[in-house]
Amino acid sequence: MGRRDREDFWFRFRRSFHDLFYGERTSVRVLSRLVLLTFVAALVATVAPSVAEVLNQDDPGPVSTYVEPTRESATEPSTETTTEPSAEPTAEPTLEANASESPAPEASTPDASSDETPEPTPEYSVEPASSDTATVAPKIEADAPLDPQPKYILKVPNTLAVDPRANSYFVPSIYISGSKYTLVCFNGNGISFDLANKRVSDDASDTRTVMVLGDGGPNLRIAGRTAEVLSVINSGNGLFAFTNSGGLRDRSAFISVVATNKPTIDSAFCGEASSENSKVLTFRALGLQVDTRKGSGRLK
Repeated sequence: MGRRDREDFWFRFRRSFHDLFYGERTSVRVLSRLVLLTFVAALVATVAPSVAEVLNQDDPGPVSTYVEPTRESATEPSTETTTEPSAEPTAEPTLEANASESPAPEASTPDASSDETPEPTPEYSVEPASSDTATVAPKIEADAPLDPQPKYILKVPNTLAVDPRANSYFVPSIYISGSKYTLVCFNGNGISFDLANKRVSDDASDTRTVMVLGDGGPNLRIAGRTAEVLSVINSGNGLFAFTNSGGLRDRSAFISVVATNKPTIDSAFCGEASSENSKVLTFRALGLQVDTRKGSGRLK
């Protein structure tokens, strides 16, 4: 390619470039300038982040060269003193050798102390204590009657007058007071007892604070908070006493009250009631009497 051809090529290139950006057609000028601006923006967006990263990159060289000599300066004397005797074991003893050997223990002492300080002794001493406390299980107090038993205020009628032909009766309201948790035991002699829903067994009824066992039978147990127990006994018009054979007359029931450390329905605790906290309820027949009077009459 000759010199004239190269000049002709550059002439045509400049002319084409001039026509694109400075030609008579407005659309061509706008499009070519827009393409040029897009290319420049893409170039700047690609190159600028890498340039900024290079400019802002931290140079660790000066920092490492400055810190390393300070750390090595404390250990160099010990290394030199320890290596020199091993390298020249046959050297003659001189004053300089003695002087160099004397600081050896001084340099070793800081190394020993520096090795001992990072030992995390406090952490090991705390860990066994935390594991010991975690393994300790809480003690669960067993159900038991209180010893000694407190004296209750127990208001239950000694006798109840019933119709000689009656086979059921609603016991009047009962009052009990004397302890936080109470177990009440009813033992009937030929008599059964019914709570709340009459003629329906309410054993294990969900009252949250009251437990019932033996509802509808001769041996009834009610346990829980004293106030809640009293409320269940007197609910539904009161405690319902009934018999399936014969009548209630001349029959009796034994009532005992036991204070416990927490709600418990264990029947074995009924025998722990003191005589002061026990009552005997007797049903007697009403006295029916028919009298006849003799007299004289006058006929008119």
